[in-house]
Amino acid sequence: MDKRILITGASSDIGHSIALKLGRRNATLGLHYHHNGQAIAALQEQLAEHSCISHRLPYDLTQADNARKMVDEFIDRFGRLDALINVVGPFDYRDLNDVTVDSWHTVIALNLHTCFHVVHFATPYLCQTRGHIINFAFSGAEHIRAWPMSTAYCAAKAGVAVLTKSLAVALAPKRVRVNAVCPGLVEEGATTTVERQSMAAQIPLGRPVRPEEIASTVGWLVYESCESLTGSFIAVSGAWEY
Repeated sequence: MDKRILITGASSDIGHSIALKLGRRNATLGLHYHHNGQAIAALQEQLAEHSCISHRLPYDLTQADNARKMVDEFIDRFGRLDALINVVGPFDYRDLNDVTVDSWHTVIALNLHTCFHVVHFATPYLCQTRGHIINFAFSGAEHIRAWPMSTAYCAAKAGVAVLTKSLAVALAPKRVRVNAVCPGLVEEGATTTVERQSMAAQIPLGRPVRPEEIASTVGWLVYESCESLTGSFIAVSGAWEY
């Protein structure tokens, strides 16, 4: 039986790679995006080459009602939900002294509120299928430390880490699994060349993570990982923690 999977943030590099990986495994995909419809159109063309059925879902998930509408549209079209992959959540890199009230709320909304909104409305359907939620944090998100150049982003992702653990406990009796993939520095990112070079120099493996490596991890979680694997943070980081 094919899996019917909803991917938020599918227009990002990581979301794109995940969609292609799952599409090659005969998954039926809901592809969420907000602004970048051109990237989704290109992605759908690639997926069609593998006979993958996909559907575009353009929504601003910082608004809870949009998350409800998106999940309802997915269910109306595909009938069930086997896995939810919450990729959406852009990196924000700026000195804490330069963070404004507006930028703080924007980063928290995009990285934490969107995750909760979609999970909230998707959970009843995932309970029906004994499905799987895969959230995205970052390598080291579970540790409390100083992140003065990305405070809002890291605070939001630390919230995602707590949410993931809590959901795993709450949903385990219903056989819904909840895990988080925690990437390290990815090949393409929001920092400058100098900043990226400084960060990359700290990676024991000697290079940033490739999006396709993250996609392979997600594919393994969806298709091969065991029922007992829930509430886990899976770092794909070259042994580096941010």
